[in-house]
Amino acid sequence: MSKIWDDFSAVDDFFDPQKKKMTKRWILLLPALSLCHWYLKCGGCTMCGFNGPTSGKQKFAWITKYFGGLALHLLYWLGYWGIKNQNPENMTIYNGGNFLNSGFNPIKAKAEIPLSLQKTICRHVGQHPTIKKVFVESRPDFIKDETIAPLIKLLNGKTLQIGIGLESADETVRNSILNKGMSRLQFEQAIQTIRENGAQSLAYVFLKPMQLSENEAIEDAIKTIQYCFRVGVSEIALSCAFIQEGTVMHDLYQQGKYQPPNLWSILKVIKATAHLGPIRIGGFEDDPPPIAIPKSCPSCNDRIIKAIEQYRQSHDLSLFDDLTCHCQD
Repeated sequence: MSKIWDDFSAVDDFFDPQKKKMTKRWILLLPALSLCHWYLKCGGCTMCGFNGPTSGKQKFAWITKYFGGLALHLLYWLGYWGIKNQNPENMTIYNGGNFLNSGFNPIKAKAEIPLSLQKTICRHVGQHPTIKKVFVESRPDFIKDETIAPLIKLLNGKTLQIGIGLESADETVRNSILNKGMSRLQFEQAIQTIRENGAQSLAYVFLKPMQLSENEAIEDAIKTIQYCFRVGVSEIALSCAFIQEGTVMHDLYQQGKYQPPNLWSILKVIKATAHLGPIRIGGFEDDPPPIAIPKSCPSCNDRIIKAIEQYRQSHDLSLFDDLTCHCQD
């Protein structure tokens, strides 16, 4: 049984930009009852490999197939008992889709996380002695007063934060290139709903969509971060493109028509926007494992990777001040 929570539950050290310190975070990976609603509807986002056949979330798909929501409740409590004595302050739930999609919604989407489990988790967090915040992800379609207000009530004054994959403020980049199927109006309405219910938001911003040059990608990310903070987003996660098999992005990479962003591009975006609000730099590893990640030249690659990792633990911009290399321009 311990192997199950090793695969789906862990505690790590995480910089909380609001507390401005490192905190312990419980990460729970739930396989969900169904693949992501957007993936089932149209094949999903062009850079996303989380619903592919090699994804680790498929490892225990048979559990939910035969035991449904009961299996997810079991995984949750196995995860909890596995980390019980580690006293996390934050809880982060990833299910490779929409946590708030319980199946009871206007768009008739196949349920991903049962409402009973949503409520169980929030009720438990509301009573937990150390957890102060729970983070989940969802498309705007499922972010409604009726889906989040009951959960916030169960949290008993603790914080709910909802992550939304906006990726780009540019309609063409977001919907034609990345296939997000999301309008600015939908995004802004979701942010407003989150704020009105006393919750917090996080927007994922994607660095280097396909078909954009390096400079165009930098400019797009900067403009998107500016837009997000302008419309009331609480926090940004800069998702730096990496290549996962089974995606449109992977196909272009194999054809030599796409490369992940340069590490200097990441620094340029952060330096230009960090004064606007808290911005995380996303990790370069995931499941399924990427076959290519952001890089610079051999002379500076390791130094920049080290500085980025230190930034993730402090959000200290001065870590980038002394980095130079002949490849920088």
